Amino acid sequence: MKVNYGNTVPISTVDWHGKVSIVFFLRGCPYRCPYCQNHELLFESNMVEASILEAEMKKSRPFVSSVVFSGGEPLMQKDAVIHLAKYAKKIGLLVGIHTNGHYPHVMAELMGEGLVDKFFIDVKAPLDNAESYAKAIGCRDFTDMHIDPKVAVDKVSRSINLVLNNGIELELRTTIIRDFMGSSDDVHNIARSINELTGRRDVVYVLQQGFADRALLESLRDRKPLVRDELLDLAHVAHEFLDNIYIRTKEKGNEKLNFESI
Repeated sequence: MKVNYGNTVPISTVDWHGKVSIVFFLRGCPYRCPYCQNHELLFESNMVEASILEAEMKKSRPFVSSVVFSGGEPLMQKDAVIHLAKYAKKIGLLVGIHTNGHYPHVMAELMGEGLVDKFFIDVKAPLDNAESYAKAIGCRDFTDMHIDPKVAVDKVSRSINLVLNNGIELELRTTIIRDFMGSSDDVHNIARSINELTGRRDVVYVLQQGFADRALLESLRDRKPLVRDELLDLAHVAHEFLDNIYIRTKEKGNEKLNFESI
């Protein structure tokens, strides 16, 4: 079994809140998000034997309780992720997957085999606005982006409801980039669209402090990240529609907000 492999973080406390994880970054992604920080994973191939990643999992096992598959978009490599998730389960690790939600059929197969404990799905723009999603996934800026944004929105929406309907733990998150995606109106519309899609206020939603200094689109690289207080303001906007809101910053890590005490 071959894996198009990027790199590994042997011990991480930030990729799965409350868990210590080994994180594998797999290459390839169907999107070209202008703010992407991992764009070196998008264009080159590095095929390795799955046994190399298995050995890394086994080495980290005494220190971690979970493995996270990230990217890129790991679910582009369905067979590799299924193979590695089975090995992770065999050695007693929980399995988490960071995904853009573009492969609901792969998610369904993984859930059907009982191989995933938590999905982390990026909600890059309002789920009822294909034009905004087109901007967020690079349709406007990159000629090699050929995905219909209406299809992208439909797939991520199906992915979210699929996870909720199967009772699997779910985290939705939006990366906030100043003057790109992250205004009060953007967050208002994203949170509203999540509520309208799911019919629920209890879905976990994370506003992530985005850093654009290494963005795929060079014109974004001078954008300063939002500070914590700005993210708190956006969390209040999202709270009109959702209750389980976190902010994630470099300074403070993950913070669950208690709106009664703010």
